[in-house]
Amino acid sequence: MKHGRYFSFIFYGLLPALALLSGCANVIAPVGGPKDEAPPVVVEEGSTPNFQTRFQRQRILLTFDEWIEVAEVAKQVVVSPPLEYPFEITLKGRTLRFEFDEREVLRDSATYTINFGEAVKDLTERNPAKDLRFVFSTGDQIDSLSLQGTIVDAQSSEPVDGALFMLYDNLADSVVRTEKPFYFGRTGKDGRFKIENIKAGTFKGLALVDSDFNYLFNFKTERIGFTDSLITIPADTARGLTIKLFAEEIPIQIKDSELKGYGSAKVVFNRIPGGLNLRYDPPGAVVYKSEVADSIRLWYRPDDSTALRAIYFEADSTFSDTLYVSPATREAFLKTAKLLDSDARSKGSVLKVNPGKDFRIQFNHPLDAIDTSRMAVYEDTTRTRIPARIGISESAPHELLIGWNWKEGKRYEMELLPGAVRDWYGLANDTLMKRWVVEPVKSFGNITLTIEGLDPGLNYVAELLFQENNVVEKLLIENVETYQRSFTLLPPGNYSVLIVTDLNQNGRWDAGLYDAKRQPEPIFKAKLEPLRANWDLETKVVVE
Repeated sequence: MKHGRYFSFIFYGLLPALALLSGCANVIAPVGGPKDEAPPVVVEEGSTPNFQTRFQRQRILLTFDEWIEVAEVAKQVVVSPPLEYPFEITLKGRTLRFEFDEREVLRDSATYTINFGEAVKDLTERNPAKDLRFVFSTGDQIDSLSLQGTIVDAQSSEPVDGALFMLYDNLADSVVRTEKPFYFGRTGKDGRFKIENIKAGTFKGLALVDSDFNYLFNFKTERIGFTDSLITIPADTARGLTIKLFAEEIPIQIKDSELKGYGSAKVVFNRIPGGLNLRYDPPGAVVYKSEVADSIRLWYRPDDSTALRAIYFEADSTFSDTLYVSPATREAFLKTAKLLDSDARSKGSVLKVNPGKDFRIQFNHPLDAIDTSRMAVYEDTTRTRIPARIGISESAPHELLIGWNWKEGKRYEMELLPGAVRDWYGLANDTLMKRWVVEPVKSFGNITLTIEGLDPGLNYVAELLFQENNVVEKLLIENVETYQRSFTLLPPGNYSVLIVTDLNQNGRWDAGLYDAKRQPEPIFKAKLEPLRANWDLETKVVVE
């Protein structure tokens, strides 16, 4: 076998590599013998000398002590500073060949690093070459300084894999959109990056998840992070940087709308419509608003005097729009519309109810009136009728609330005869039966939460979370150093508390904004001790 095998990898920035296979023979890994655990090593004979100065553009050869393969070039092989044109990697025998594009002009007096990551592996056991780098300088010396840090998600604080941290010697704010960085590094699974062979100087720093692989922050949806001040090398190399990564909030826009129905409207946005204000024409129109993900559903009373004609959407000074509601006839609506129980989980089943909570029945329309003479609530199998409290929820008028001093382990049943409830449009219910059983108090636990370390001059939004994502309760905290709250009759399990420093006092978390030099609002999250059944948990969280 004279020529071995020959591979060619053409690499376009961070775009996927094109692998070409040619040659007259295939290399077959040896079979049998002891397991090969040694990584491939570069041998000087047949290799281009590493750490050259006054380097001129040329083919770089790396010859190894065993047969190798090259894989995942797009992910593993990184050149810093980045090249303007695609490079090409080929394999011939045991030699890797790195070739610059003939149009490439290397920067003056710059130290370049070609980091191969784990792209080069032996053929037998796929052991990756360790710390395989080729370093050269176009000037008189090899720069030897380094910078390291960690990139984490601004909301979850989890490390971000595959993010770039880029350094610019051009300190203009616009450089992140117009020029490739002078140096960059990429994070691993632990979120850590390290940039080596840096020259002394002052740099602008930017973290980026580069969705289009061009080293530029040119999409609003790209996740970014930045330092509050310029980075001075070597002064800032002693400390490890921590960069919080976020996606800027894109300007809100209306994507779709359904406005032709009678008494209701739905508007779909390009993102969750946080911070959006709504006004109506006429101003006296009675409207119930429900937000689900990126949509707003509106129900309005179609009375002649207050029939909705227009909806005005406003978001600070960045967005405003008006949607006009098309009139629809009541007669056409009433031909098909029905007032229905909308809670699919309760169809014919016996629900379990928290002993300290109201029982809720959800309907598909807002409710207007109830007739308790057509309702009955029974306790136990004896069907003893009880004078339960029944009313329409003020905050969610599509819900009917049934309250009582529920007894543990008892079964309850509620019967709603036709006409027991009527909605905003005059529609009445058909016969409806609901059954539930009250769980024992000992099946639940209680939490007394104390939050310390708050700044009395700031506002906070705190959420008690169950199983990571389910919001038990949202709290608005103002003007205190310590806050305490008790939560009773909670299901056992894992709880956490999330605390947002609400700098702009809008009651929600806000992402950062690069052009305004605004960092994302700080988030603190702490896991609580698991809550057990029939247990009182007193826990303290100190905001750092």
